[in-house]
Amino acid sequence: MTGVSAADALAPAAPVDSKTDLNQFCQRYCKRPVTKQDIVYVVNRFGHQYQSIVKLNCFSGQEYAGHLCMSSKDAEKSAASQALVAYGPTIETLGSKEDAQKQRKKAQQPLTPEELAVKKERQTQEGENPAITPKTKLNSLCMKIAKRYLQKGETIYDSMKVTGGYQATVRLGALPGAWSARCWAGEVCSTKQKAEQSAAEIALSQVLSDPELAEEASRPKGKGEEDKGKGKGKGKGGKGYWSGYYGGWVWQGPSDEDSGPAPARELVSAERLDGEVVEWKDTYGWIKVSSDIDHPAAGMRRGKIYVAKKDLPEGVTELFPGTAVEFVVYEDGSGLGAGEVTLL
Repeated sequence: MTGVSAADALAPAAPVDSKTDLNQFCQRYCKRPVTKQDIVYVVNRFGHQYQSIVKLNCFSGQEYAGHLCMSSKDAEKSAASQALVAYGPTIETLGSKEDAQKQRKKAQQPLTPEELAVKKERQTQEGENPAITPKTKLNSLCMKIAKRYLQKGETIYDSMKVTGGYQATVRLGALPGAWSARCWAGEVCSTKQKAEQSAAEIALSQVLSDPELAEEASRPKGKGEEDKGKGKGKGKGGKGYWSGYYGGWVWQGPSDEDSGPAPARELVSAERLDGEVVEWKDTYGWIKVSSDIDHPAAGMRRGKIYVAKKDLPEGVTELFPGTAVEFVVYEDGSGLGAGEVTLL
C-alpha cells in the first residue's frame, strides 16, 4: 500500500448506502424532496487516493470531510458517513417522532367488522350515540327555541389557523334578541372539525345555562297540534307528522314511494350527511342514512331518504345499491329528501 498511511489504512469503512441514507435523512428533516443543490459533493485527488467533502446547503451550508479512499465513489460515501455521524442525535430524535406518528396512524386505521360490532355494542350498553355530537345537539336546541327548522346561514361556523392548530367560532342567528348577535369561541384543536365541535359545545353550555332560553326550549310548539289533521280521509293507509314549514300535518300515503316528493322544499340542516344507496328506480331512489336525523319525519319510509335523479352530480344518471353518497337533507310535502348529492 504505497503512499497510504497507517491511519488511513485503519480508517473505518463507510456504509454502503451512506449517500442514500443521507439523502433520506435530509428529506425527512426538511420535509421535502432534496435536489442536487441541497447536497453537493466535491472530490479532491491526493496521489492515487481521493477525499470528498460534502456540503449540505439544506443545513445552512455545513461541510463534512470523509477519509482518503481508493475511488471517488467511496470517498463520497465516506463524506456522507461523516455527516450522518455528526447528525446522529438528530436522526435518533427524528426516528422516535416518526415511530410515534406511525403508531398514531395505525391507531386510526378503520375498524374491522368484528371490532365495529363490539364498539357499537359497548356504546349501546353505555348509552352513547356517536352520531349525537355537540353540533347536532346545538342545532336541535336552536330549533326547539325558535319553534321551527333552521334556515341555511343561520348557524355559522368560522374556523381559522392559529398557533397549535385550529380555533372556531359559532354564531346562532335563529336565537331571539341579542343572542343572535353573540359569538362563541372554542378551544384550540388539532383539526377544523374538532374546533367546530368545541365551539358548539361551549355555545350549547351557555345557552342551556340561561333560564329563559332553557324554559323556551322546553315549552311545546302549541296545544292541540297532535289533534290537527285527523279529519276524514287524512292519513288513511299512511303515516304523518306535524310540519312547522307547512303549518300542519304532512302525510305519507301508500303510494308515496312511487310518486316521489313534491317540488317545494325547505332545508332541514346545512350540515352534510353521508349514507348508502339501498334502491334505485329509473328516476329516483332511496338512501339509508349513516347517522340519526333529529326530525319528526326521520322514521317515515322505514328510515329511508328519497333521492331524485335531478339531485345527482352532473353526468350521473343513476345510482347503484351500495354506493356511498353525501348530501344535505330537505323537507317537502312528502317527507325528507336528499339534495346536492355527491359520490364518495
